[in-house]
Amino acid sequence: MRPLARPLSFRESLLGYLTYLNRALKANFAYKASTFLGLFTSGLAYGTSVLIWSHVYGQKGVSIAMSRRAMFAYLALAFCLNYALSINIDQRVGQRIRLGLIATDLLKPLDFQLSQAMQALSDCLFNSFVGLTILAWVFYFLGGQILPKSPEALGLFIISLFLAFLVQYSIVFLFVQGAFYTYSGYGIFASRLALHQTFSGFSAPLTLYPPVLLSVGRWLPFQHVIYTPISIYLGNVEGAAALRLLGEQALWGLGLYGLGYFTMRKALGQLEIQGG
Repeated sequence: MRPLARPLSFRESLLGYLTYLNRALKANFAYKASTFLGLFTSGLAYGTSVLIWSHVYGQKGVSIAMSRRAMFAYLALAFCLNYALSINIDQRVGQRIRLGLIATDLLKPLDFQLSQAMQALSDCLFNSFVGLTILAWVFYFLGGQILPKSPEALGLFIISLFLAFLVQYSIVFLFVQGAFYTYSGYGIFASRLALHQTFSGFSAPLTLYPPVLLSVGRWLPFQHVIYTPISIYLGNVEGAAALRLLGEQALWGLGLYGLGYFTMRKALGQLEIQGG
């Protein structure tokens, strides 16, 4: 790879990353069919969770630590947050690796990992507008049940939301590195999605999990994508406990981002471009 005649200045680099963000946002608005299809499939997953829990609460003699309205409020928040933090860099980068187009990305003067983060951020910004619209409809049915417990909880939730994005992106980017070795990341990406849906708190609060699964989930970063932000938002954790969770989110996010950086450097050392 031939280096540039001169390195980019900070301003030039910043403009380059903002261009990535702007172009990715426009792409989200352009491909409306793909957006609605993704929303439809996410809605099916949410609807399945609602039907299952409706059946559970309808059973006589079943005792659950959460009330019915609290559970459905949690599920609605989990759906909106999961949709807002859905990013497509695994499919996008996996396809470019398979087709050999990744070479043109690596030749660009911008950091590959950070440029992909800008595209992931554009996915989240676009999805957040859709998620907020859905949340407004949910408010019509559940009312104050989905509101934050306090202004302090809302403030900590906003911080937790940014950290949740960092954790989510770092996890996805780390799994993307597997495609450099296998050249087909379908199995790897499906494994990541299965782990996310199981341990992020998307289908139920982790506190309702069996002890074994709960113990496993506590040692994995997926909980900090959905369960941790919602717990802070609803006021289930406050004060020092909430700050501790924010610290755990930051450590996981920065640690996984750094691990992804070094893993990519190693993966590039054995990359073979396909397609001639």
